[in-house]
Amino acid sequence: MQQQNNYMPLVTIRCITYNHEPYIRQCLEGFVMQKTTFPFEAVVHDDASTDSTAAIIREYAEKYPDIIKPIYETENQYSKHNGSLTKIMNAHMRGKYIAICEGDDYWTDPLKLQKQVDFLESHPECSMCFHRSHELLEDVKVPLVFSHLREGYYTGEDVLETWTVPTASVMYRNYGAYVGQCCPGVMWRDIFLFLLLAEKGCLYCMPDVM
Repeated sequence: MQQQNNYMPLVTIRCITYNHEPYIRQCLEGFVMQKTTFPFEAVVHDDASTDSTAAIIREYAEKYPDIIKPIYETENQYSKHNGSLTKIMNAHMRGKYIAICEGDDYWTDPLKLQKQVDFLESHPECSMCFHRSHELLEDVKVPLVFSHLREGYYTGEDVLETWTVPTASVMYRNYGAYVGQCCPGVMWRDIFLFLLLAEKGCLYCMPDVM
């Protein structure tokens, strides 16, 4: 759909990237190819990359200014280990729903956002949905860490028992500060996020690989 500069997005894509030059173009292509009936944006945060990642982001931001919303750092925020990166990203999460895709991941289905929004809109009991995925090592499929995933509901206990959620597949409701809280001492912050979301509602795995 045609997007306007002053629109309020229904979905904000949360993308953090650092030295992802070999991958970031494919990641961004996955964003701009999305076909939706609603406005969306991609907040793409380059954490002071030392390669050409920022230059590629600028290229896409100039070509797709209504979708790609870049943040360029001059000092690496992740290395501070003080929650600054999380705070910066949280301040830019405007959508009713938030989708996650980091700079070395990518989407393959142009209807991914539409399918997930349709699901969450019709399932108010769910705080988050995710889906099956393929994993590649230098473009070669590898044994799936997530091969155990089946369509259906999952709990926080499921998330803790085994690596259940492919991070790049996630869309969740924007609960603001509740799920945006920083926890610098946690190694796997995505799992911490999923556990917080499990307290708010059901987690649902969709069957498609997207």
